[in-house]
Amino acid sequence: MRRIDQAKLIASEEVVESPTARACQDQSFELPTGVYVAMALMFAGFVTVLAFAFHGSMAVSYGVIFTFLTAFFAIPAIFPRMAREPRSQPLQWNQFLSRGIETATGHTSAASATVLVLTLPFLILCFAVAIATINALV
Repeated sequence: MRRIDQAKLIASEEVVESPTARACQDQSFELPTGVYVAMALMFAGFVTVLAFAFHGSMAVSYGVIFTFLTAFFAIPAIFPRMAREPRSQPLQWNQFLSRGIETATGHTSAASATVLVLTLPFLILCFAVAIATINALV
């Protein structure tokens, strides 16, 4: 076996930097469970509003959507449990309110983080209500 010459290896520019650390070591994302529950309820409300608006004529489609929503929340909930090292717990509400969370762009207060996370689900629910209203009026 041939010995590798460090100087030749560096000169050939085949040496690469070691991999950077993962951006998210904590896979609980620090948000309290209540935020995820609110998000899930808004998504489920979206599907429920549409199901009632269209009188369940697309029952199979709504069942598939609920299945995907279940997977959307269940699979990420499994990730922290699969961690080799001791897993961290999500923040409790009082900790979340007093400390906020750290994001890639810096510290975010609890109110800001909650608004950021729940804005899109809320707008999707409002979209369903608007579609249901249009369906009822037309």
